[in-house]
Amino acid sequence: MSWGNIFLAGCFYLALPILYVVLRNNSKERNNLILAVTLTPEGRRAPEVEAVCQDFRRQLLWMFLILTVVMVGIACLPWVSIVTTLGCLWLIAAIVLPYYLFGKAHNTLKALKKARGWYAPTQGKTVVELPPAKPMHRTPTAWFLPPVLLSALPLISLALDPWTLDVAVVLGTTVGMCVLITAMSLLFYPLVYRQRLDALDADQTLSAALTRVRRYNWTKCWLLMSYLTAAYSLAIWASGGNMAWYMIWTGVYCVALLVASLQTEFAARRAQRRLTLGRTETPLVDEDDYWLWGLFYYNPNNTHLMVNERVGMGMSMNLARPAAKWLMGITAAMILLLPLLGVWLMLEEFSPLELRLEDDAVVASQALSTYRVGLEEITDAVLLEELPDCWRVAGTGMEDLLKGSFNVEGYGLSTLCLNPESPPFLLLETADRAYFFGGDGVEALYAQVSEARYE
Repeated sequence: MSWGNIFLAGCFYLALPILYVVLRNNSKERNNLILAVTLTPEGRRAPEVEAVCQDFRRQLLWMFLILTVVMVGIACLPWVSIVTTLGCLWLIAAIVLPYYLFGKAHNTLKALKKARGWYAPTQGKTVVELPPAKPMHRTPTAWFLPPVLLSALPLISLALDPWTLDVAVVLGTTVGMCVLITAMSLLFYPLVYRQRLDALDADQTLSAALTRVRRYNWTKCWLLMSYLTAAYSLAIWASGGNMAWYMIWTGVYCVALLVASLQTEFAARRAQRRLTLGRTETPLVDEDDYWLWGLFYYNPNNTHLMVNERVGMGMSMNLARPAAKWLMGITAAMILLLPLLGVWLMLEEFSPLELRLEDDAVVASQALSTYRVGLEEITDAVLLEELPDCWRVAGTGMEDLLKGSFNVEGYGLSTLCLNPESPPFLLLETADRAYFFGGDGVEALYAQVSEARYE
């Protein structure tokens, strides 16, 4: 059992408990909704509705347990490429199956609603927004400017510091993504202020309160994302090219983002439930017909590309708009193509290492990668029985394959192409770089290189 594979499987698995908690939470009453179905007070109190919810929660729990057992089995496999391929397929199932159960329960409850006649007066219509009881002020844009500037500082450093090209490319790409994320926070947080109020009935005070809950938590989420990203960018800069710290800070950043997004989402849901639970007023807004399976918004009469989710703080796309269809199609295609990553890793993991002397150069090749070191460039050649400590900068870092650019203790930035579990290793030093190669015939190649250099 590989700890690296367990960690990889854990990354895939993380999506399942999040989906489980969010979908299960939708079976609770809030905003006149249960399982994304708008119900009258009579309907929300009906025992048949609770029976549908209980059945949904039971099926969802069984799905959660079965998928968990399957992922445990995947994590026990010894091959990282197989774990990745099966993990990608598992992830697709972990996204589709829970939502399938939710959509099925939603349609069951919707059919029950139709049979009982639990309709709001405006069912099937788009209700115009009501005026707020009090003025609502937008969060100042200036709050979002510092993280944009802070996240960009390392780019200036990368342009001035004499870092090696390999490290500069990795860190420059990471920091560039940080700048993009903080800029997106600045551009996207105002979207929620352009949406209509969260009107449920004729109570304007309630509409204003629900709207403030959404806007506060939406803005808070973007602010947290922006400042966490700026801190991550500065931490990467401070790491000075140390890939171990790079991985540590990346893990801390991902966990912090996840906690921030979940905290703001469930804070909004708790406030919505507290404000709307047990209300006896007849709903004014009933847009169930615009929400397919309770998940996808489709309203040709609404010109907005983005609309508020009916529960929580988030937003959804209006699939009646062409841009939304394209974005949804691209997202679905990216998810469905995930297993190809595992296929590529299979090629990486199971292709043999090849070493040879060719045209006065040492050639190491594996899968789609080839490394050449001219004999005239070699200043020293040594056969090592043990590989020095090393940290990946760019390339492949499996337990049985190290390939690409690595920081090697005592040698600095080096090129590796070897199986760290199969010594000996051929070390070739040049004026500006060290090369560590491994594979079948490495001892014979060392003899050939030594003989050729002294001819």
